[in-house]
Amino acid sequence: MLNVTPENLIIIVINLLILTVALKVLLFKPVLEIIAKRQEEVDKELNEAKQVKKEAEDIKAKYDASMSELEMERRKTLKKAKKTADAEYNKIIERANKDAHEIRKRARATGESQKEQILKDTEKEIAQMALVAASKAVGKQKGSEVDKALYDEFLKKAGE
Repeated sequence: MLNVTPENLIIIVINLLILTVALKVLLFKPVLEIIAKRQEEVDKELNEAKQVKKEAEDIKAKYDASMSELEMERRKTLKKAKKTADAEYNKIIERANKDAHEIRKRARATGESQKEQILKDTEKEIAQMALVAASKAVGKQKGSEVDKALYDEFLKKAGE
């Protein structure tokens, strides 16, 4: 069996202390340093990711604001264009109505003047026919047959 003597016990304790110090210096310290470095890298990457996420959110907010502004500008432009088009439409309709009124007025005036001219021409022709008939009647005075013939001739020419 094992003899545990006080000297052996001191040697075992010293060996344990040496082993603990050696493990701490050679193993635990480098491993803890690696773990600490890795933790720093992870923290740094997390901070960078948070920063990138914040920048992306800022860019998205600016994009949304500009899109909203563009939409408002588009609506204003459409409203202005519609208003301008309506005003132009009303001007065109008003001008067309005025032109139509002027055309009707001129047509009436032209029709009236043509009607008056036709009446004057007709009166002149009738007067000439009456004059011709009267001169023939004065020149021939041979009886009622001549009068009837002259009357028929007058009616015939007046009908033309």
